[in-house]
Amino acid sequence: MAEEGSNKTIVKNTIFLYIRSFFMMATNLYASRIILQTLGVNDYGLYGAIGSIVVMFTFINGTLSTGTSRFLTYELGFGNKEKLKKTFSASFAMHLALAFILLVLMETVGLWFVNNEMNIPEGREIAANIVYQFSILTCMFSLTQVPYSASVISHERMNIYAYVGVAEAVFKLILVFFLLYIPTTDNLIAYAAILAAWNIGLQIFYRFYCYKCFPESHLSLCKDKSIYKNMLSYSLWDFIGSFCANGNNQGLNILINLFFGVAVNAARMIAYQVDNAILTFSTNFMTSIQPQIVKSYAAHNKKRFFQLIYEGGRYSFFLMSLVAVPILLETDFILSIWLKEVPVWTSLFLRCIVSIALFRTFARPMIQGVHATGDVKFLNLSSGLFNALTYLPLIYILYWSGLPVWSCFYIHTASAIISSYLEAYSLYKIEKYSMWNYFFDVYLRSIAILLLASLPSVIIVLLLDAGWERLIFTTSISTICIFVCVYTMGLNRDVRRKILIEVTNKIRSLL
Repeated sequence: MAEEGSNKTIVKNTIFLYIRSFFMMATNLYASRIILQTLGVNDYGLYGAIGSIVVMFTFINGTLSTGTSRFLTYELGFGNKEKLKKTFSASFAMHLALAFILLVLMETVGLWFVNNEMNIPEGREIAANIVYQFSILTCMFSLTQVPYSASVISHERMNIYAYVGVAEAVFKLILVFFLLYIPTTDNLIAYAAILAAWNIGLQIFYRFYCYKCFPESHLSLCKDKSIYKNMLSYSLWDFIGSFCANGNNQGLNILINLFFGVAVNAARMIAYQVDNAILTFSTNFMTSIQPQIVKSYAAHNKKRFFQLIYEGGRYSFFLMSLVAVPILLETDFILSIWLKEVPVWTSLFLRCIVSIALFRTFARPMIQGVHATGDVKFLNLSSGLFNALTYLPLIYILYWSGLPVWSCFYIHTASAIISSYLEAYSLYKIEKYSMWNYFFDVYLRSIAILLLASLPSVIIVLLLDAGWERLIFTTSISTICIFVCVYTMGLNRDVRRKILIEVTNKIRSLL
């Protein structure tokens, strides 16, 4: 009964998150088109490049964020309310200290890099510095926001994310109309200022909500050194993985800026905006399932623990495929109707980034499983150091040798495959399981099902000319085929039976 209840919680939370995603994806894609048109390719790329500098400095926040979420969820699953309160206060204190340290670094080293090393178009130096300061201001609030966001997820209050997502979608539309119809001295500065004000206001709301709903968010001075020690020890090892993930992503953005300029930065930004919108179809499910993975491990329910990891990998992949397949097949047409001016390389970037991201959805539940155990040392030493020693250095060599900007995807693809194996092996070292069974049942089986489901859509693309008619056919056929193939071949008998009973009951209730 407890397992049935947790499954219903996952479904309910996923629905809330998809409501959020629907509104945010629609408005983000529309807003991106208008913002690119209003700012221009160079200013749009400049905003992304400046933002990369701030993210590079705040990569350590990702390690503390992951640690905070894990420890809060674990204590909730274990039922220790007193330690939960101490953990929250300790986490806030650590993030506050981190914010101060990074503020000093960003206003010294970071500011020097922006003004001396960045490829900034002539005459936009002042705007670049102002945007950088707004980015720092938002970053400072975000750093101390982490314990509050982690509490919302740990308590599985996904309905709050849905409501905020709808509000954010409305705000994006207001911002678009502001940029279009209200004249400003500098649209880039206005865009950065308004976006910063919104993000800060959003974080204040989350803090108020947590204070009202979660007793552990009432701050107090935590003097328990063991809590600080455990969280810092966990975060120290996770630091390596976070450094590599954020460093590689933002570092590549900087390399592209140095070798190819802001116009290519804009192309990559657009590709990642679409990718982020698509990723919500898998990350929403993982956000719903993540607390259950940690709580299952805390309750020593290993059967449930591995069941969630296996199902999380498969279902995340299928959910993302629903949107990824039509976009991969109709990339050029979608970009042509979405953007008035499509930067060079955008189409190729988008196809490569989405394909790799689709493959990497398998790994997220496995990584979460390792984090749930608290033993993240081998994961970060193996996968983290491998990427640190190969990814950016090899891409730099390719660019220095004169190869085109898209050559980075050779390294990106190889890195994704090797990292997936190392992440699966990391959990095997902690909790013995059949890695072959996992790769066959999750990776190979899911990819085979998707290839079979995508075949009719590929035939349509080959037979028809690009246009609205083909886009509608491709999307409709691929959606139907993925649902049918996943239901018949991707779900086990018990899950199919439960779905059939649930659908039958719903139909009977409506009649």
